[in-house]
Amino acid sequence: MKDKHIFAVPTFAISEYFAEQNPARRPMQDLHAREFKKQLAAGIPIAMGSDDGPFHHGTQAREFTLMVKYGMTPLAALQAGTVNGASLLGWADQLGQLKSGYLADIVAVPGEPLKDISTLEHVTFVIKDGVVVKH
Repeated sequence: MKDKHIFAVPTFAISEYFAEQNPARRPMQDLHAREFKKQLAAGIPIAMGSDDGPFHHGTQAREFTLMVKYGMTPLAALQAGTVNGASLLGWADQLGQLKSGYLADIVAVPGEPLKDISTLEHVTFVIKDGVVVKH
């Protein structure tokens, strides 16, 4: 995966959800976390995904928190959800960065994500397509 630049997309939130619903699934969550740590150590590129089926819209940032919990740095988790996600989708020339001519939405949170990634779960301000949609 590393040599061919194939992304791993861990989707921890969905496995956490099912482990909470059925404790017998907890060993699978633990295995998932151990394998993720191996992927990180091997230098496999990581992108963020959520498999967002049973969750309320707007709760996907939990994935950032879980990726950090299981071994990523906050900066690497942010990159997984932006630059790496755009690359995985084949859109690296259009989004994933705050750059002139790129598509971008901007969020503000009540803290510093590089110090506490969970602040991304508490968005207070959103600009979408150049328009404030949440203040």
